[in-house]
Amino acid sequence: MKKRGCKRFGISGTVLYYKNKPRFFGKGKYADNYFPVINMSKGGVSFLCNQRLKAGTALILKIIIPGISMEPEIIAVVKWISKNPEQSYRYQTGLAFNSYGEGKNQNPKEILRLFENLESTSDKQE
Repeated sequence: MKKRGCKRFGISGTVLYYKNKPRFFGKGKYADNYFPVINMSKGGVSFLCNQRLKAGTALILKIIIPGISMEPEIIAVVKWISKNPEQSYRYQTGLAFNSYGEGKNQNPKEILRLFENLESTSDKQE
C-alpha cells in the first residue's frame, strides 16, 4: 500500500513557524521559535521540534523558504510524531496540508502552484 501521492523534496535552510488553529474567532500567535523542515511536498511537510504535538491537531504554518519572497500561511493537521534519532530536537513531526481551493479551511491555490514549482525545480537539480 502506497502512503504518499506527492513527491517529497528538501530545500536547505527552510524553516517553519506554527500556531494552533483557532476554533472560532481570533488569530492566535505564532511560536517564537522556528523549526527546521526535513522535507516537504504539495501534500505536507515534516519538521523537527521539541514539543510533542498531538495527532489530529489543526495548525496554521508559516513556511520560510530561502530565495522565495512569499511566506505562505498553510492550514495543516498533525499526522504523525516520532522520536528524533539525532540530538538536536526531540521529535520529528509530519503534517498533512488541508486541501486546496476557495472554501473554508482550504489552502489558497497559489500555495499549490508554489509547491508544484518548487517540486519541478528540485527534479531538475537531482
